[in-house]
Amino acid sequence: MAFMKLDNGELLKNIRTFAKKNGLTLAEVATLAGLSASAIYSWKKHTPSKGTLKEVAQVLGTSYNKLVGKAEGLATDQKPAVDLKAVVENKKHQFEYDGQPVSPEQLKIIRNVLKSMFKEKQP
Repeated sequence: MAFMKLDNGELLKNIRTFAKKNGLTLAEVATLAGLSASAIYSWKKHTPSKGTLKEVAQVLGTSYNKLVGKAEGLATDQKPAVDLKAVVENKKHQFEYDGQPVSPEQLKIIRNVLKSMFKEKQP
């Protein structure tokens, strides 16, 4: 497989677009992806790894290809989906709600509520 050259300006534009659709700042996207808050800003000069971009794409609820501008669908009005399970199961981050930390016990309750809401009904 040939190495794909990324246009860093286009990449940052795409990340900003997806972040805005999700109501996130670039710093929040970076933090949710397990990066330093300023990591994405450094991509103006340095291209991140494919693995890092895949993490960012997951946080933004999109594909790697759409994130790097190699697929159709970026300009649609439809917001990309964010998998809540992936968010609440992520053990790397401390979560907050309205500026207050979410305790491990509270996060467990949130997980259980989501599981019960989306449990498949048995016939």
